[in-house]
Amino acid sequence: MSTKRDAPAHVRDFSTLSLADAEEAGGKGANLGELVTAGLPVPPGFVLLRSGYLTSLHAGGVDSEVAALHREALKQVDDSARLAELCRRMQHLVAKAGIAEPVRDQLLDAYHRLGSHCVVAVRSSATGEDGRDASFAGMNQTVTNVAGDDAVIDAVKRCWASLFTPRVVTYRASRGFDAQAAMAVVVQQMIAAEQSGVAFTNNPGTGEPGQVVVEAAVGQGEVVVAGKVQPDTYVVDKQSLEVLGIKIGYQAFKIERGPDGRDAVVEL
Repeated sequence: MSTKRDAPAHVRDFSTLSLADAEEAGGKGANLGELVTAGLPVPPGFVLLRSGYLTSLHAGGVDSEVAALHREALKQVDDSARLAELCRRMQHLVAKAGIAEPVRDQLLDAYHRLGSHCVVAVRSSATGEDGRDASFAGMNQTVTNVAGDDAVIDAVKRCWASLFTPRVVTYRASRGFDAQAAMAVVVQQMIAAEQSGVAFTNNPGTGEPGQVVVEAAVGQGEVVVAGKVQPDTYVVDKQSLEVLGIKIGYQAFKIERGPDGRDAVVEL
């Protein structure tokens, strides 16, 4: 009989991950491991591997049904009503299965090691799909300002369920991804950001490899990734660090941690 001690490892600290682990940890989780190895100042955290998702669906007895519904959904992307119905059914099954006990135990043990009631971001990390030919950035769920065991568990389930939104399934179909969908989840200490954003190490608009492009906004960064605001854009020369161009975007609001510990929308 399996015991907690000999249960498979479903959680990995960032420091143990590299790009070679992208299949299990997803692109986001694997790259965080690379950043830690490079000595960059990465807020501490861990990845709940995709095996945690697969184990939980199997333990909940819904894995075969979810897989069958997903295969059908990929063929129904031109029928919005039918696609929405199939997605609701898949999300319901994921919620019904919940998190299997050995996976839950490892998740909470890793969370507790971050500190008592540590405030974290719980972030989807797509597996087997993010890469040179596709990017799911901003499509799957991210839950910020999460604190406490129950909130972490709920956020993980929300990330898993976000595999099956009509937008994600449609994109998956457009890229020809017909394999079983699965999700790793990054759990990382939150930083109370005054400004945040995304840096592209090649200019995504021109393909110029000698330029870094930074898109930034005030407050937390999910408004940039999800396209909720028009960010400020800076083009920087990699060698000289000269700022080659600045475009100031329109930002009507920002998101920050509110007095109750949850996300708060602040009008600007």
